[in-house]
Amino acid sequence: MVFENSHFHGCQIATSNSVKQHKLRKLIACLSDKKALSKDFVSLYIPKQTPIDQIITDLKKTPDNDAKDSLPNVLRNIIQYLKQVREIPENGLAIFAGIYGRPQDSESEYELEEVVPAEPIVAYFFSVDDHFHLEPLRDMLRNQKIVGLIAVDSKEASFGLLNGERLEIIETITSGIHGKSGKGGSSQRRYERERDMSITGFFNRVADHTAKAFLENHTITALIIGGPGTTKVDFSKGDYLNYELQNALLSIVDTKSAGKEAIKEVLDKSAEERQNMCAPEERSIMQRLLTSIGKQEGLAIYGLDPVLNALKIGEADVALVTDTTNTLEIVATCKSCGFSKTKIIYKAGKVAAVQEQISTSCERCRAVDYDVLERDIIDVLEDAASQTNARVEVISTESPEKDKLTALSGFAALLRYKHS
Repeated sequence: MVFENSHFHGCQIATSNSVKQHKLRKLIACLSDKKALSKDFVSLYIPKQTPIDQIITDLKKTPDNDAKDSLPNVLRNIIQYLKQVREIPENGLAIFAGIYGRPQDSESEYELEEVVPAEPIVAYFFSVDDHFHLEPLRDMLRNQKIVGLIAVDSKEASFGLLNGERLEIIETITSGIHGKSGKGGSSQRRYERERDMSITGFFNRVADHTAKAFLENHTITALIIGGPGTTKVDFSKGDYLNYELQNALLSIVDTKSAGKEAIKEVLDKSAEERQNMCAPEERSIMQRLLTSIGKQEGLAIYGLDPVLNALKIGEADVALVTDTTNTLEIVATCKSCGFSKTKIIYKAGKVAAVQEQISTSCERCRAVDYDVLERDIIDVLEDAASQTNARVEVISTESPEKDKLTALSGFAALLRYKHS
C-alpha cells in the first residue's frame, strides 16, 4: 500500500493574507467532513525544529490494539513519506492520513494531506483517532482577528487587546487635566484655551501609546474606540491617529468611563461590529474600488471574465472576490494526446458540465477518454495574479463590503492603468 492520493496544501503560499485564510478555511472544512472506518486517522503537527527521526520513532511505537489492520499500513507509509522529507518548512508541517470511509480493497483508497500552514506550528502533536484533530489550524484562523480597544475621555485613557477570545488590559494613562472652570470673563477664556491645549497634548500622548501598542507591539485587525461624551469623537476624528490605525477604525461606542473597566464595556458594545468586521486592508481596497467606479475613472472593472482577462494580461493590480461565488473551473485533459479543454461553471451544474466535457471527442485526436480536474475559481485567479505580480483579496466576512462586492457579481478589480 502506498499513498497514491497524496495532496499538498501550501496555505502560506498566496498573494494576500485573505487568500491564505480562505485556503485554510477550505482545508479545515474538507478535513472535518472526512469519516474514518475505525480509529485509523493520523493527525501529525510538526514544528520547524522537530527532528524527523524523533517523529518516526513515535510512529513506530504507536499501539494498534484497538484499530483495524489499516492503521499499521497508514503508519508505515507515513514513515516512508517522512524519510523523503529533506527539511521541515519554516512554518512547520501538518500531515493528515488515513482511509476516507471506504472499503479497504484498493491501494488508491489510502490518502494523505500534507499542509504547510499560513502561521507557524508551535507545538508537536501526534494523534490516532476516528477523526482529524484540527484545533491548531482553527486557532490560526481565530488569531487573525486581533482587535485594539481604547476608552478615552479628557482625564484618562485605557488600552486593551482582544486576541481570539482572550482579553488583555494593556495600560491606563492619565492626563492631569482638571474639570471645566466656573470662572467668568477673560479668566474663563484663558483657562479654556489652556485646557484645550492640554487636551490636545493628551490626545497626542494617547496617539503615541496607541501606535506603540497596536503597531509596534501587536498587529491589529481592527480598532474600536469608546468613552463617555464627545471626547472620544474629538480624538478619533482629529488628526491624531497614525493613518494605518485610522484605516483600521471599526467602530466608536459610548461607555460610562475611560478606566480599565470601560475596556470590557467597549468590547461588549461592539459585539455585532466585531462579528461582521472586514480586515482593514479589505475595507480600504473596497472603498478604493467603489470610489473609482463612482467617478468612472476607467480604473475599475467587475465581472469574472473581465477580471480574469485583466489579470492574465497584467492590467489588474488587485482582484477582489467573495468566497461565496460557488464557481469552479473544470479542465478535461485527453489521456491520448494531452489536449485540454476548460470551462468555468457554477457548482450546482458541475455534474452536467463534466458529462458534457467527457462525452464529446477530443478536438485533436478524436479520443473520448479524459482526466478531469476541478479547481476553485479563487485558485484560478491566484494563478493568473502570481504571473503578473498582482494580488487577490478574498472578502469572506459577512459585512457591508461583501454585500457591495456581491452586488457587482462577486468579482472586481482595480487596474494599473486606464481600461481601454
